[in-house]
Amino acid sequence: MSEILPIKQRALGEKVAGELRRLIVTGRYAPGTSLVEGHLAEQFDLSRGPIRDALKILASEGLIDTNRRSATVVGLGGDDIDELFSLRGSLEQLALEIGLNRDRAGLAEGLRAPLEQMRRAREERDPDAFTAADVRFHSVFYDVAGHRRLADVWAQYRPTIEVLLLASNERYEDLGPSVRAHEVLAGLVESGEPEAVLEELRGHLDNARLRLRAPYTQPATH
Repeated sequence: MSEILPIKQRALGEKVAGELRRLIVTGRYAPGTSLVEGHLAEQFDLSRGPIRDALKILASEGLIDTNRRSATVVGLGGDDIDELFSLRGSLEQLALEIGLNRDRAGLAEGLRAPLEQMRRAREERDPDAFTAADVRFHSVFYDVAGHRRLADVWAQYRPTIEVLLLASNERYEDLGPSVRAHEVLAGLVESGEPEAVLEELRGHLDNARLRLRAPYTQPATH
């Protein structure tokens, strides 16, 4: 009989990975920082099992390098964000193209709820809720496409992209321009030609890439 990882332990590992991911992506854990399994277990007041699971998750996302007992933070730089968004662009354009051909009406309908959540979060000045709704908006493309392996790759890198988006959204007083950009994209999905939709998505994602990349390319101040 194969060994089944307890649900509680797996969930704890995902929660630990989420906290460590936030610390790495926001630069609180600088590249080269050593993450020792035993020390992390003490800090989180957990057994080593969930810590080990968390480190595996982060290693699969390319945020750390691991050996048997410790891990080293790789972190993110401008080139990493370029890579993430070149990958995201390829995935998302394919998912959107499949979704438009498969169920355009369902795709347009699926975008309405997260778009309304973004509007509400903007009014309430809630960057956490705004970011979650933003990611849900883009995840609709994968849901409607129904392409399991495409969705699996998105799921692997979605957490890192979501933390990057949150860090960026926290810096802006007014998220109205982002709402409007998503409104344009949703409107084209509903009424525009496929090429116009895909062209808008390319510009949309490149603007996001440049916005997220900016803090990683600014010269250091002394």
